[in-house]
Amino acid sequence: MQIGNDIGKVKKDIEGLVGQHVVLKCNAGKRRTTVSKGMLESAYPNVFVFKDNETSCGKSYSYIDLLTKRVEFLAEGEKATSDFIIED
Repeated sequence: MQIGNDIGKVKKDIEGLVGQHVVLKCNAGKRRTTVSKGMLESAYPNVFVFKDNETSCGKSYSYIDLLTKRVEFLAEGEKATSDFIIED
C-alpha cells in the first residue's frame, strides 16, 4: 500500500482499512524483521491495532511508524511490489 507523507492522510487510509486482512512487516532493527498475517482491528487518534492470526494478540503501532517505514503492510488483494520484499 502506498502511504503518503501526510499524517492526516495516513490516518484516513488506515481507518478505511479497519476490518481487512493484511500482511504486516515490522522492522525490529539490526536487520531483524517480522512478518505477520492478521487484521487491522481498530484505529485510534494516535495508534492503530493489528491483530495477529497466529497468536490472536493485538499489537498497536503509531501512524509515525508507517511514515518512517518501520512498519509496512499489504492489504488483502494487493500484490507485493519491489518496495515490499519479504525476506525469509
